[in-house]
Amino acid sequence: MRSVKFMLTGLIIVICANVFAQGYKIEVQINGLKDTTILLGYHMGEKKYVQDTAKVNSKGFAAFQGDSALRKGIYLIILPNKTYFEILIDDVQKFGVKTETNNYIEKLAFTNCKEGNVFADYQRFMVEQQKTMTDYQNKYKAVSAKPDSVKIMQEKIKDLDKKVNDYWNSIISNNPNSLIAAIVKTMLPLHLPEFAVPVNAKNADSLRWVMGYHYNKVHYFDNIPLTDPRLLRTPILEQRLNSFFDRVLIPSPDSIIPEAIKIIEETRSNKEMFQFTLQFLGNKFSTSNIMGFDAVFVAIAEKYFLTGQAWWADKKTIEKIKERVEALKPNLIGKQCPNLTLPDMAGVIKKLSDINAKITVVYFFDSSCAHCKKVTPEVKKLYDAFKPKGFEVYAVYTQGNQPEVIEYINKNNLNWINVWDPAQNSNFRNLFDIYSTPVIYVLDKNKKIIAKRISEESLKQMLEIELK
Repeated sequence: MRSVKFMLTGLIIVICANVFAQGYKIEVQINGLKDTTILLGYHMGEKKYVQDTAKVNSKGFAAFQGDSALRKGIYLIILPNKTYFEILIDDVQKFGVKTETNNYIEKLAFTNCKEGNVFADYQRFMVEQQKTMTDYQNKYKAVSAKPDSVKIMQEKIKDLDKKVNDYWNSIISNNPNSLIAAIVKTMLPLHLPEFAVPVNAKNADSLRWVMGYHYNKVHYFDNIPLTDPRLLRTPILEQRLNSFFDRVLIPSPDSIIPEAIKIIEETRSNKEMFQFTLQFLGNKFSTSNIMGFDAVFVAIAEKYFLTGQAWWADKKTIEKIKERVEALKPNLIGKQCPNLTLPDMAGVIKKLSDINAKITVVYFFDSSCAHCKKVTPEVKKLYDAFKPKGFEVYAVYTQGNQPEVIEYINKNNLNWINVWDPAQNSNFRNLFDIYSTPVIYVLDKNKKIIAKRISEESLKQMLEIELK
C-alpha cells in the first residue's frame, strides 16, 4: 500500500451496492482511453491510497477484481494523468461503470448498480444548482444598492437552498441505510432554533451567542454517525473533525479536552472508528502550532495511549509518547513555572522565584545562534520599554562558552538577569522542553505560565495589553 497525490480536475462519486455479491468486480469502460493502466484507490481522511491496478485494453475496457470484499467507502478510479473520478463502494461489490475522459459527469452510466445512476443524477443536479447559485450571487451584488431587488434575490437564494435540501432529504428517505444516504446526510446544515432570551436581559446578543454556541457544540455531529466505519474511507469524517475543533469550539484546552474525550468515547463501540479518531486527534494536537494545544495531546495520551487502550500502538511508539508527555507536562500553559536556581556570569545565584515583576520572561538563548542574534535585540527593546512598568527577563544561556556569552552580553548591553548552567544539573532542557533556541516563556506575577514559544512580535502585543 502506498500513498498517492493527485491533481483534482473533476469530482465524480459513483455509488454501488450489490448485497448478494461476493468479492468485488468493477468493470470499467472509459471511452477515450486505451492500452494503458488505471488504478483503484481510496480515501483515508485527507490521504489517498492505492488498492488495485487494472490494464485497459484497446477498446477502453478494464476490470478490477478480488476475492475479498472491499472495505466500504469512497474509492477512486485513477487515470494515467493522475486525474480521477470517485466511486462509492457499499456492501458486496459487483457492477459496471461507463464514462468518457472528456466529460465524466454527463456521460456517466452504470450497469447492475441502481444507486450509481441515482448519484449520477445527483451530480448533474448539483452542477446545475451551483451554476444557478453563482448567477444569483452575481445578480445580488449588482443590485446591492436597490432594497427591493435585494429582497427578490434573497428570496430566490432561499428558494434554491430549500430546493437543494429537499433533494438531499429525498435521497436520504429513498435510500435508507445506504452509504449514499449516510454521505448526503452529513451535508445537511444544522439549523439553530429561535432561542428564548428574556425581554429585559442585559447583553441579549451575547446571551444569544452563548446559546447558539452551546447548541452547535452539542448537535454538531447529529448527522454524522461516529460509529459508521464506512466514513473512514472518505474525506468527510476528517473534514468534520477538523471543522469542529478548528471553527466551532472556543480555542482553549479547557473547551477542547472534554469534547475530544466525548467524541473518542462515542466511537468506542466500533474498533475501526475508535482507532482512527484517537490516532487522528492525538496527532492533530501533538503537532499543533497553536499555543496551549499541547495540553490536549497530554490529556488524550494519558487517558488512552498510556493506559493500554491504544492496542495497535507498539511498545516503541508508546515509549515515544510517554517521553513527549513527560517533556510537555511540566510547562503547560496555566501551570506553575518550574523554578530555576542558576548562577549569573559572576557566579551569583539567581532564583527565578525571587523575581518580583508583573510579567517575567524566561528567555533561552545561544549567543552563537543566528536566529537568536535577530530576536535578542528585539527582546532588549521591549525590556527597555516595559521594565519601568513591571517587566523582567530571566535569560538562560543554553551553552557552555562563558567568555563568548559575556562578550555577547556586554556588546548588546543585556542588562537583564543573565544566567547559565555550567554544571548542567538544573534539568532546564527537560523542564522547559528546550531542543532549539531562542525560546520565550511568559510568566505572570505568580510565576504561572501564560504563554510560551511565542515570537517577539507576539510578546510585544502581550506586554502592551498586560502592562498598559
